[in-house]
Amino acid sequence: MLPVMLAEKQLTFNQLSWIASANYAGYLAGSLLFSFGLFHLPSRLRPMLLASAVATGILILSMAIFTQPAVVMLVRFLAGVASAGMMIFGSMIVLHHTRHPFVIAALFSGVGAGIALGNEYVIGGLHYALSAHSLWLGAGALAGILLLIVAMLIPPRAHALPPAPLARIENQPMPWWQLALLYGFAGFGYIIVATYLPLMAKSAGSPLLTAHLWSLVGLAIIPGCFGWLWAAKHWGVLPCLTANLLIQSACVLLSLASDSLFLLILSSIGFGATFMGTTSLVMPLARQLSAPGNINLLGLVTLTYGIGQTLGPLAASLSGNGASAIINATLCGAAALFFAALISAAQQIKQKRFVVRE
Repeated sequence: MLPVMLAEKQLTFNQLSWIASANYAGYLAGSLLFSFGLFHLPSRLRPMLLASAVATGILILSMAIFTQPAVVMLVRFLAGVASAGMMIFGSMIVLHHTRHPFVIAALFSGVGAGIALGNEYVIGGLHYALSAHSLWLGAGALAGILLLIVAMLIPPRAHALPPAPLARIENQPMPWWQLALLYGFAGFGYIIVATYLPLMAKSAGSPLLTAHLWSLVGLAIIPGCFGWLWAAKHWGVLPCLTANLLIQSACVLLSLASDSLFLLILSSIGFGATFMGTTSLVMPLARQLSAPGNINLLGLVTLTYGIGQTLGPLAASLSGNGASAIINATLCGAAALFFAALISAAQQIKQKRFVVRE
């Protein structure tokens, strides 16, 4: 929707960057709020997920009503809070009911299906000359339909599994705080491309194909989530996490080659196949690690991811206007993903040395 609103001159590039940051700040605030243990009682997970989904639908509809930048920022902030709720409570419900890696992959690959569906919906709407106002109304109606499906598919509490045992401290893949730091870098690293890819692709040669690039990202997410969890089962989480972050960093850099359609397609596929793959590797890992006190590590890593997401568009907005701002922020994003890969690689080497000493 960002290019549509920009094309209609409803908002400027800088205003849209601040609105995107407000959305991610809401995700950050929601992650912090929902990390408190009082939200994690088994009896509260289902109603909290449904409440988050209802709020998301209402806030999507609100985008069709309000056009003032300050009000739109508030709406997107609240939408970010609701998004964090859906991710946290949805993840907890699934992880409480199964430890099967392919079911977990299906949860996170749903993001890819949503991206592809949303992008094709906008493209179809533009084909029929629908305005941003009409597109937001239709998106709200679509959210209502999906809410009904979610309500029917949420598993009953009676089928919940007992909590998974934590690994012994000496056998844990990495310290809890390093996982939180790594995931924060990953959040910053991916968000520039995730926010601005439709704008970055406009200079490529084929308008028809570049319009569908975001759908290509979404479709690549689906096999990516399954593939990374399959690989982790065979070769271990840390080697796969390191490889995932390095490939993602390279694909973020490739997105700067917007004048080459082939490289842009390659970047979109690689980016899609890795960025939700990071989440599908990190979330189960967070369930295995012990953290001090009452820290809910699942909520904490979502929080640090939200911090990274919030800083990304702010970096773009503060580094200038238009293409130069996006280029500078993209370079920073690729560097952040590389640093995240270094954290994982360092723990992988440390773990190998520990095994050799034993």
